[in-house]
Amino acid sequence: MQVKCYFDYTCEYCYKALYWLDTVAAETNDLDIDWVTFSLKEANRDRNSPSPFDDNEISSLSVLALCLGHAARGADFGRYHRAMFDAMHGHGRRLREEDLLALAADAGVDIDAFNDQRARWLAAVAREHHDGVARWRVFGTPTFIIEDNEAAFIKLSSPPTNPSEAVAMWHSVRTLAMCHPDSIEIKRPGG
Repeated sequence: MQVKCYFDYTCEYCYKALYWLDTVAAETNDLDIDWVTFSLKEANRDRNSPSPFDDNEISSLSVLALCLGHAARGADFGRYHRAMFDAMHGHGRRLREEDLLALAADAGVDIDAFNDQRARWLAAVAREHHDGVARWRVFGTPTFIIEDNEAAFIKLSSPPTNPSEAVAMWHSVRTLAMCHPDSIEIKRPGG
């Protein structure tokens, strides 16, 4: 099954989704996940403020992390992806630009080439972000696109650690998204 997941490294719910989907993929051998960038900084900016996509120097660390994720697709994306999420959420590190560049270099990204082509990587993030908004009305992360058919925005308080529970939850989410597209929001009061 093909699943796109719109994500932002600053989103703790994406971090939880990563480990939930890892468990599901390991148990089912039937899940192909494409991680697609979405900038929460852009989505939540005051419309009178400049877009981070107009800043070719990429001064926003959250946008820089996404740009490096694009560059890592030509290297070891999985390694960079997990290292970035673990650094931001698993270890609660306060990251600086040099930390992000070091994580990318550890995953095989040529940092000199990246720096020479920052505008290219920024454009790639902007393109995926805008495509998600235009095509799927993505507004937050994580948003899952299941079988290029239905979108579902899901926030977990904690990912299921029991493999059978993780798979059962995935099947429930998939069924709700695919079979009941008229369901637009489920939220636990007080949650």
